[in-house]
Amino acid sequence: MKKLVLCFDRLGGHPAQRGATNLQRLLHLLVEGDEQLCWHHSGSSAPHGLHRRAATAGEARAAIAQGYRFLVEHWEPGDRIFMFGAGRAAYCAQTLTRLLGTVGVLPDLMDYVLDAYAAPRTERTPQDWQRVAGIAAGLSERHEVAVPVWFLGVWDTLKIPGFTRRTTPAPLHNVRLGRHAVAIDGLPGERLVGSASQRIEEVWFRGTHCDITGEPGACAPLAAITFDWMLDGALRAGLGVSPSLRYVLAAPTECDAVAGGPHRLAMRRLPDDAAVHSSLDVYLRTHPEYWRRLPARVTWADPEWLARGERLLRIGKLAS
Repeated sequence: MKKLVLCFDRLGGHPAQRGATNLQRLLHLLVEGDEQLCWHHSGSSAPHGLHRRAATAGEARAAIAQGYRFLVEHWEPGDRIFMFGAGRAAYCAQTLTRLLGTVGVLPDLMDYVLDAYAAPRTERTPQDWQRVAGIAAGLSERHEVAVPVWFLGVWDTLKIPGFTRRTTPAPLHNVRLGRHAVAIDGLPGERLVGSASQRIEEVWFRGTHCDITGEPGACAPLAAITFDWMLDGALRAGLGVSPSLRYVLAAPTECDAVAGGPHRLAMRRLPDDAAVHSSLDVYLRTHPEYWRRLPARVTWADPEWLARGERLLRIGKLAS
């Protein structure tokens, strides 16, 4: 059994700017070898104007295809797949996850699967995808074709221009564990799941989209909080990080929780009983007016976040 780690980063972004995103921070920590293989899509600069939409959608389809080919080349039954993504690239991670849950890994039919089912250009209903799963089962001569994703970690998933909700089936039945960090102060984005799930934790954090993903322009302390939470979940799931680097994992503090100024424009509406990261409780002590952006009832997630330092080191020893 080995681990396969796939990271989608900066769809339509600027790959020349290295080390700025939470995905880049994660890649820096990963250990690679026979027991853990890693694949990374770093993104490319998208053109401006009328061609941007088509270019971004085309890049997304190409990234999904490349990730699927990586799995065709390396996946074996029993392997554990870790999938990560940020922003629009997180949508690619979700789409590939759903593809694995629908048709699995079909080496002999890879080109057919990618052309027909990986982010199709025409809309598909849930009934269409059920038929796709049946066809895949017949072609593979296996009763169960779905391939599980052991851990899905995404930061503030955004819809990709040119894709529609109905081009992907839902929900993500093949995810064993998952975390989705969502920006309270961001623009409306694509939701990972429609309701609470025991397998996928969706937690809301203070900050804009770039604050959550760690992209250029982010408030670094806020980005560190979401990175810390995601890394905690991935380590608990068994992600391998470098033994030489795990001792420099700085844990966020209360000072990080109050960093940055208020964001006047916030267009997202949190659902009732939304899971909100406990770091926000620290911010509310000095900025009680921020309560107006929250629903009447919230659930505080990750209450032990301040004790993360020793916990991450301990988990890191077990995961390596």
